[in-house]
Amino acid sequence: MMTPKSKYRLFIGTYAVVLLSVSLMFSDCSAKKEREMPVLPDAVYALSSDTLPFRFEVSGQAVFSAKRNRADEYFCNIHYPGLNACIYCTWHGMHPGDFDTMARESRALVYSHVQVATGIDEQPYADEARRVYGILYDIKGPVATPLQLALTDSTSYFFNASLYFNATPNVDSIAPYLAYIRKDVERMMQTFTPCR
Repeated sequence: MMTPKSKYRLFIGTYAVVLLSVSLMFSDCSAKKEREMPVLPDAVYALSSDTLPFRFEVSGQAVFSAKRNRADEYFCNIHYPGLNACIYCTWHGMHPGDFDTMARESRALVYSHVQVATGIDEQPYADEARRVYGILYDIKGPVATPLQLALTDSTSYFFNASLYFNATPNVDSIAPYLAYIRKDVERMMQTFTPCR
């Protein structure tokens, strides 16, 4: 049988162990978060290749490649080797009547993530001087492609860009890289210029 004094000692000992465990758990989590914050360099931009029917500024942290797939269709990739990410782009020349179909397909691609997305924000864009119009989509949650961009003049071309990380989507892990690349996608949108 335990005496009141031994019950008190057992209570104090258990209480101390629980307090110590909880404090170690929280101190380890905060230290881990501080260690994981990456330091990303300031982006320096240059124009993409002038052999394409469009141009835009690309970050010097990325590797740009492009190829003609067929008449009036080009693919380009903007690869971020240090961030394990890539922006896949397609440019399609349009014929009369193509706009509605291309706009619908582009939107369907974005909203195909609705099952796992926690939200989809649309940022409309218009540059009357260059006749460039579009939408930048931020797709929230554990999705394969958290950023998508659609640009067009609604008569002669349709341009799509989708950002993919080459890893299982983990919102917290990719957040700093997503914010970094989002600036580059905004720059791409703001400097996109058709060459025809």
